[in-house]
Amino acid sequence: MRQRLFSAAATGVLALSAGAASADGLSYSYLAPRWAETELEDDTFDIEGDGFVFNGSLEFSETVHLFVGYENLEFDDNVDVSTRLIGGGLAVPLSSRADLVFRGGFVDAEFETPFFNEDDEGTFLSAGARVLVTPEIELYGDFRSINLDDAGDEESTTIGLEFYASDSFSVGPSVTWVDDVTTYTLGGRIYF
Repeated sequence: MRQRLFSAAATGVLALSAGAASADGLSYSYLAPRWAETELEDDTFDIEGDGFVFNGSLEFSETVHLFVGYENLEFDDNVDVSTRLIGGGLAVPLSSRADLVFRGGFVDAEFETPFFNEDDEGTFLSAGARVLVTPEIELYGDFRSINLDDAGDEESTTIGLEFYASDSFSVGPSVTWVDDVTTYTLGGRIYF
């Protein structure tokens, strides 16, 4: 269970670090607060949690960006998972309306229960795409691999939508799947 919760938290942060759209195309400079609901359901467990995710990204060029993320999820029975990450990304433009996005970086996770606390760290790699379906609607998705030192490897898939109210603000949902863990989010992005 600990491995699944660590991985779910880490992939939740990554899932929400897409970007922005403007008249100049897709942007990677933003701040993004979001609300997350997570459920771990298999033959042994049925645990639900919720919390917040905060991501930020800074674009250095049309193709290179740096991003950071923090997620804090509180689960049933006083189980808390928090995740921090930092990394770099490469956006490969396919057109002014579509990018392939590759990312990598470092993950630090903390697992707290009433009985023990545990920290873990590791690395991640992701590959995905962002597409402006219309000037107001972005569809994004990615596949990720996270390797935590103690909890091991985990792969995930994310899909999401962003609805642009303006060039400087969007709102939208996303969903991430990691084995028996599903995370739903809703939030916004403020672009600069």
